[in-house]
Amino acid sequence: MGKVEKTKKFKPPKPTPIIEENRDSEEDFNGKGLPVIEQLSSPKATERAWAASSASNLVMGDSKTRHLLLSNNLISILIERLTDSVYEVVNEALGTLRNLTIVDNVEVCVEMYDKNILTPLMMLASKGGMIVDNILREIPPESDPIEDARKTIWNFIENIICIIWSLSETSQKILRGINNTNFVPFLMSCLINSEKIPISTVLIAAQCLHTMTDDNPDIYLHFKQNPQYMQVLLNGIKVIKIEENSPLPVDDLLLIRVLYCGILSNFSSIYIPSKPESDPITELNLQLIPVLVSCLTLDINKLAEDAIALFIKNEENNIGIDHPKDTSIVEEKLNGLNSQLTTLQLALEILAGIGLVNSSIDEDDWQDDLCEGINDIECSTNFLSMEDDDILMMDVNNNHEISTQNMSILKLLTTDLLPHLFRLANPIHLSFPEQFDSSKSIVASTITSSLVTVHLRSVECLNNYLLTMAETIEGKLLFTEHASDAKQMWIWLFELFSKFVGNGIKVEAAKDFKQEQEMRGKILETLVGCLWTLSRGLDSNVPLETNQIQILIDCFNSSVSESMNVKIIGTLGVIARRQNAIDDNKMVGTFLLTVIKNQAVQLSSPECMIEALNAIYDIYSDKNFDYDEPVFVRGGYLQLLERVIEVVHNMTKTISKNTSRDLRLRADETYENLISFIEYKKKEIGL
Repeated sequence: MGKVEKTKKFKPPKPTPIIEENRDSEEDFNGKGLPVIEQLSSPKATERAWAASSASNLVMGDSKTRHLLLSNNLISILIERLTDSVYEVVNEALGTLRNLTIVDNVEVCVEMYDKNILTPLMMLASKGGMIVDNILREIPPESDPIEDARKTIWNFIENIICIIWSLSETSQKILRGINNTNFVPFLMSCLINSEKIPISTVLIAAQCLHTMTDDNPDIYLHFKQNPQYMQVLLNGIKVIKIEENSPLPVDDLLLIRVLYCGILSNFSSIYIPSKPESDPITELNLQLIPVLVSCLTLDINKLAEDAIALFIKNEENNIGIDHPKDTSIVEEKLNGLNSQLTTLQLALEILAGIGLVNSSIDEDDWQDDLCEGINDIECSTNFLSMEDDDILMMDVNNNHEISTQNMSILKLLTTDLLPHLFRLANPIHLSFPEQFDSSKSIVASTITSSLVTVHLRSVECLNNYLLTMAETIEGKLLFTEHASDAKQMWIWLFELFSKFVGNGIKVEAAKDFKQEQEMRGKILETLVGCLWTLSRGLDSNVPLETNQIQILIDCFNSSVSESMNVKIIGTLGVIARRQNAIDDNKMVGTFLLTVIKNQAVQLSSPECMIEALNAIYDIYSDKNFDYDEPVFVRGGYLQLLERVIEVVHNMTKTISKNTSRDLRLRADETYENLISFIEYKKKEIGL
């Protein structure tokens, strides 16, 4: 249940497209037919350079203009210009191709790859690398393979990397093609010489490498064969200092540091530990967690206020669409705030992956792999009262030895990470547009998506932490020795759940629902996963309040997300097993029977049917439970289960063994258990 897989969701923002002034506008273009396309093949180098530069601006206009240019073979001509004999033409063509990958990513990148852009691009990368090497070695420009390239060499290098970065995100086929070019040493050379080259170049190289190292076996082998790469990255996160008075952009330094951590985490199994007996992944994580946690200090409330202040200042100065330069200043500052949020997202995502890596959970034990994703509540930094010594001195079952390294990981996650997760998971006034003054919709549309993603990543990270605590540690120490903390977490999670439910907005709805509402649904689903884990750990000690069962049932009825509904059923199934709570058991039992009856008619969700039946088996497995006779027996549950035997059997047979093997196995098991359970209860009752 509820495990958030280690899949990359983060996509760092692409660099701002290059737009030059004093070039042809869209109006000029429309009045001249297709002079840009024609001039790209002019015998005069100045005209070719002018055309490439003008095209760069024109593709940044409306989509109609861009598509007109593309339909006239713009990409093929620009790729030809990459082999032009004049550097200025090459550089302008490279910039235009870069802009195209940013504004019209997927289709354009596929066309570029199909038209063999990699061949001239790698040639230019090789020549550019030689020039950079000459610069670093202080060799005179006469030795450069491209004449007069030094003045713009860094922009030239960044354009190449940016194009490769965009291509690598497009498809596995294109990524494999890039792997074959052996581009990684080029990127690593930028990181190795990070103190000698512009920070913007280092940042783009790190972003590209982070993308390329995600689930890429070819690059994994390359890193394994070059262990010095890991050490360069480790040294990097230690050398990069985030200081307010730094002459370099602090936000860029912070993002580079997080990207280094992400690349290291992608290849954590390659890490060579300091001691042979040490686990490489755990030892590496012990170095990464403090760095990543230090990146979570961003005050999102203040950031939201800053965004509002920018918008208000914009209004007060009467800056509108007639003042594009002034407007762009505000947009640039808002983009800066947004970049801080995207860095925060990446740090949280890597931490969630670390939580997953340190968990030994078997998906089959939880019976599903459905989870795709996971303010005013005051959260003290001592929310969980575990002290360092508490964690390190926890007693464990003799059958399972927990290493000091693993305990150190848990200490870091508990004492350092959790307070940040509690704070960042809480929605604020700019998290959802429908809760904000419509007159400030510009602020909301710029910042909202990133804020909501931060909430989601925080909850996902918490979800993986809870699973690690619940399953990795023998005896479930969080729930035994620190049960009061676990209970408090239940209360906090349910309060947070209620905040995201809001005014009853339907969650995980159809595609025509707003993105923010869909994100709200994903957050709610991950929160339910957290509640499910906590309920399993706390068992009969869940600090349930009167209306919480009904809230979960209402959420089930309003949700169209099958995976979320399965989690709700699972959570309610655990809650119903408490003793001395017959009314609660009856409410859950009635709900489960309703789910089973509805599914017997509609057969729309085998997952929900399976989970509901399994919950029934667990809840009413013993006649000695105080609720068994008044609820199960008097409620006629046995008779209803007998009536659905054939329905469950037919449902099972409709599930393909080839396309849904795991689901079919679970359905078969559920059907067999249904037969056995009915026979068992008949004997138990004396029928």
